[in-house]
Amino acid sequence: MEDREIYELRQLCTSGGLSQDSLGSLIDANLSVPTLVRSEAAAMASAKQAGLGLADRQKLREALRKHKDEVLSAEDPKILDIGDDAEAYHIVAAQHHMAEQRAKARAQGVEEAKGIEVVKNGNICKGYRWTQELAEVTVSVDLPPGTSKRDVVCKFTTQNLTCGLRGQPMIIDGPMFAKVKVDDCMWQLQDSHKLIVTLQKLIVTSEQHIWWPCLIKGEPEIDTNQCETGASTNLMVSQGQRLSIQKIELPELKDGEKRKYSPQEAEKAWKDFFKKFPDMHAWEITFNPDKDKSMEEQLVETLEKNLAKDKGEWESSTG
Repeated sequence: MEDREIYELRQLCTSGGLSQDSLGSLIDANLSVPTLVRSEAAAMASAKQAGLGLADRQKLREALRKHKDEVLSAEDPKILDIGDDAEAYHIVAAQHHMAEQRAKARAQGVEEAKGIEVVKNGNICKGYRWTQELAEVTVSVDLPPGTSKRDVVCKFTTQNLTCGLRGQPMIIDGPMFAKVKVDDCMWQLQDSHKLIVTLQKLIVTSEQHIWWPCLIKGEPEIDTNQCETGASTNLMVSQGQRLSIQKIELPELKDGEKRKYSPQEAEKAWKDFFKKFPDMHAWEITFNPDKDKSMEEQLVETLEKNLAKDKGEWESSTG
């Protein structure tokens, strides 16, 4: 949104007594005042989708009705000009800053909802994430389920890092922020879908280890002032340590229809499920009667044993 649109929206919300959270939600949804005033019904639907509660939606409705004629017009919206109003610019700058903070919070919420720990001392990039301590950088690259070691490409020189799958575009391929000690670098394939790369930072002459603002030059940089010793994220474990169980969706029965599905129909539903959720794993589980344990306890115990089977082995690679 333009600065004047943000300021105009804030004026409307302030006059209507809406909360700062609601104002932020409207800004995030890119709902300017001229957009909201065109249709009350559409405005209320958009406000609800943006996350406004019932009370604030009612306040917004009253504010729009009050100002529609004197401040706004569906045919010829009044254009607000901030001009040289220093206070207005400070207000807009504050809204921009809060919008950035909300965006970060949303990104963190999405990661936490997936059971993935938020990366500290590093960043989340397309296809991979990285974290660091002063002397070491750790990278976790997402690979398709069922990947074998022979499919993996992982090469590092003093300055460059290349990671991905053989015969496909590399997920990481470029110059690192600083040099590394090649002989001390290693990689590991975990759970047949995650490549873990450990890089040892190289001290040049008398310089001390420093925090890296990015892994690969040109990617978005982090604020290294926020980095703390001992706060790096452990990317070597399954983030969140969650066991997720999904039901298989069988074709719906018609009204009043009662029948058992054939093995062919059940098998098709099973295959369709894993096309829909390619990251899920499955094991054939046999339960033995156990009076001392519930069915749920037996299920969790069996799944944990299967999850622990694939430990992976460390590899070093140069090129």
